[in-house]
Amino acid sequence: MLVFLTPLAALAILAVVVPIAAALLRERRDGTLRRAVGLAAPRHVARFGSALAAAAVLAFLAAAAAQPAVRLSEPLRVVRDAQVYFVLDVTRSMAASHSPRSATRFERASALGVRIRNGLAGVPAGVASLADRVLPHLFPTVDERVLASVVHRSLGIERPPPESQSFRATRFIALEGLATGYFDRGVRHRLAVVITDGETMPFDAAPLTQSLASAHIGLMVVRVWGRNETIYGRRGRPDPKYRPDLSATARLAHWRPALVGRRIFGEGDAKAVVAAARAYLGRGPTATRGRRERTLRLGPYVALAAALPLVFLLRRRDPR
Repeated sequence: MLVFLTPLAALAILAVVVPIAAALLRERRDGTLRRAVGLAAPRHVARFGSALAAAAVLAFLAAAAAQPAVRLSEPLRVVRDAQVYFVLDVTRSMAASHSPRSATRFERASALGVRIRNGLAGVPAGVASLADRVLPHLFPTVDERVLASVVHRSLGIERPPPESQSFRATRFIALEGLATGYFDRGVRHRLAVVITDGETMPFDAAPLTQSLASAHIGLMVVRVWGRNETIYGRRGRPDPKYRPDLSATARLAHWRPALVGRRIFGEGDAKAVVAAARAYLGRGPTATRGRRERTLRLGPYVALAAALPLVFLLRRRDPR
């Protein structure tokens, strides 16, 4: 179904009246002069070509401003025996960035989580935050837009705040909480995707992996981190109290054998994370639950079409 996302912008099409009216006034004036000196009228293309080309450019741009789009609908197939949680680190160290104007680790982690989730269409997914404890913000749902809204609007640095004020308040051992009431009963394939900078308090990985394994929860770690990043204040000055934890890499390395994929994924591994998650979750039974709608925006293509009459108009102005 064709729709216009900003229909009022289509009123700009009234601007096409300007070149057409100007062409008609010019033709009326030139016609009077031709008759006075006895000249024949030129072809219609020569008389109205430029005006019609200018009107076409304005019409295409007005249509693009109205943002035409096609709404597509298809049955939504939902995996019944698999669920995934995206657990985002919200401690202060996630506020670090390459420069005062570049995206923080948390902002990059949020975008990465949404991108990975979109690659797992049909798998119910929830959202939780990680600091010195794990808190749920969204229980598993197949609605990708709801998850993106929760990630971008509900989560933030120290939201909720940890009990201890520290740059490195992350406690991976708190992930044991995922085994209690987060996943629906009867779901066989459970996966937690933890997106963090890895700057955590020291922990013993063995009890955690055993606790998650007993609850049939697989764990993936995606690291968003840079050794040259720091936390900047409001005036763009580095916080002298913060230094990147260079020992975090070695600390996480000991955990690899217990992780899904047996590796720590990086920021550029979104496709690899989706592939590993798909492999772990398997191809279980599916059911149809409603319909999935998506919008195909046509505005950029309509705006690009304005280039054709514009080229004609420019060639008329400059034959070279």
